[in-house]
Amino acid sequence: MTCGSNLQGPSGTFTSPNFPIQYESNAQCVWIITASNPNKVKCLLFVTQTFPFRMLLINTHRYCCCNNPVPLTKVIQINFEEFDLEIAYDTLTIGDGGEVGDPTTILQVLSGSFVPDLIVSMTHQMWLHLQSDESVGSIGFKINYKEIDKESCGDPGTPLYGVREGDSFSNGGILRFECQFGFELIGERTISCQDNNQWSANIPICICKYLN
Repeated sequence: MTCGSNLQGPSGTFTSPNFPIQYESNAQCVWIITASNPNKVKCLLFVTQTFPFRMLLINTHRYCCCNNPVPLTKVIQINFEEFDLEIAYDTLTIGDGGEVGDPTTILQVLSGSFVPDLIVSMTHQMWLHLQSDESVGSIGFKINYKEIDKESCGDPGTPLYGVREGDSFSNGGILRFECQFGFELIGERTISCQDNNQWSANIPICICKYLN
């Protein structure tokens, strides 16, 4: 079977066929997500104070004329609510713009039941290709998507029973995590937003120290 659709920002949700019931065998589904306005413009307007003769830089969207127009390219972030594909046999391939299936644009190939972390494109467009074999399948997936500013990895969230230090999600930004008293941190304490718009690691989890 063939399925899928063309989706547009600024945000939305889509699922695999029949979700949360088992998707079809021999499925070939393609979703293409495009930013609704990938090249918005921010105006930088210079105004002069009467005193003490300083120049102020003001961000404004209320003027039809821009002294210094700056393009604000948008990229696509996807977040998985649920994910379960027959491991090693059914796959969801995610690509960054370009032609669907082009191996040079592939970001990740996913399978199994582990819920992936955030995935962010490098361009204003992202494609997803679900391919299943002829045997039994699984429940599939539910995905939320939204536009975010270019050169950002998106908000990865905060672990349950944990705390986060840092609030920069832009390239080069660093986040640090700790767990509340009585909980142990499993995973990386520090993650960074890389130049490919992906976090260096998934956020850690906090588990009770006293669980057997």
